[in-house]
Amino acid sequence: MIDRREFLKMAACLSASFGITQFPGIVHAALKKIDPANVPRLLYLQGQSCTGCSISLLQAESPNAVSMITQFSKLSFHADLSATSGRQALNLIEEYISGRNGEYFLAVEGAIPWDMPEACVIGNKPFADYLTAAAKTMSGALAVGTCATHGGIPAAEGNLTGAVSLKEFYKRKKIDPLLIEIPGCSVHPDWVWKTIIHLVQVGLPELVNGQPKLFFSRKVHELCPRYHDFQQEIFARKLGEKGCLFKLGCLGPDTYADCPTRWWNGGQTWCIDANAPCIGCASPQFAAKKNFPFYRSFEQAASRISEDNK
Repeated sequence: MIDRREFLKMAACLSASFGITQFPGIVHAALKKIDPANVPRLLYLQGQSCTGCSISLLQAESPNAVSMITQFSKLSFHADLSATSGRQALNLIEEYISGRNGEYFLAVEGAIPWDMPEACVIGNKPFADYLTAAAKTMSGALAVGTCATHGGIPAAEGNLTGAVSLKEFYKRKKIDPLLIEIPGCSVHPDWVWKTIIHLVQVGLPELVNGQPKLFFSRKVHELCPRYHDFQQEIFARKLGEKGCLFKLGCLGPDTYADCPTRWWNGGQTWCIDANAPCIGCASPQFAAKKNFPFYRSFEQAASRISEDNK
């Protein structure tokens, strides 16, 4: 069991790092009970990734990115955002991972190259070595995005690096840290910072397979506004048509996420609203196999369904 104070510390650290300011009064009250001098900082490291999750996190609208980085940030290091670089940056990372800089939480974006450690290095040291060392000193870890939670595109079938998720990496190392997984390619900023709010208000959110149940308890298919079309077998035959998009490759039936009710881009739209199938970016199967269907033709889907029913 992790006591409540540890979770409050984590929430304070992450909320400061990502700049969450519009908290309810109860959240402010919880944060004020924590001695700022004892609040651990956030060390954000990137493995095999495209930096898309970092970019998505910067799209949070309350507050904006400038406020997050300059006014409220307690981010100790982020390769894309930190002013420090080179030897100074490496020394900073080492200070935290060695435990000499006090408490911190580790945020990881991207997969880990298990079979080819040299494929991802920070300075001259493999990324995997940092993760192993951090397990001894960090207060906990947050896996940000599908690459960190499931392996994602870097771990796709046939890859030469043997990429794995953060959870799988620690499992193979026989390490069992406090770990919260938030998938998505890229991750929705709400999924990250509302998890933080829950940590502050209540404590550790209820997890389903390591993920916050609040966001990942129901399938996209169940919440989809075109679910009725699916029930009535009204299928779109090409992109742009009305009707269920299942036969054009929609993976909503296999994906747990609240996109249909949360929407993206500041609540402006989401995949189905834009007449595009759900590609299952929060699913463990996302891009895992060579034949992963981002899209497929109506005829291919119909044929596949026919074969499955034989």
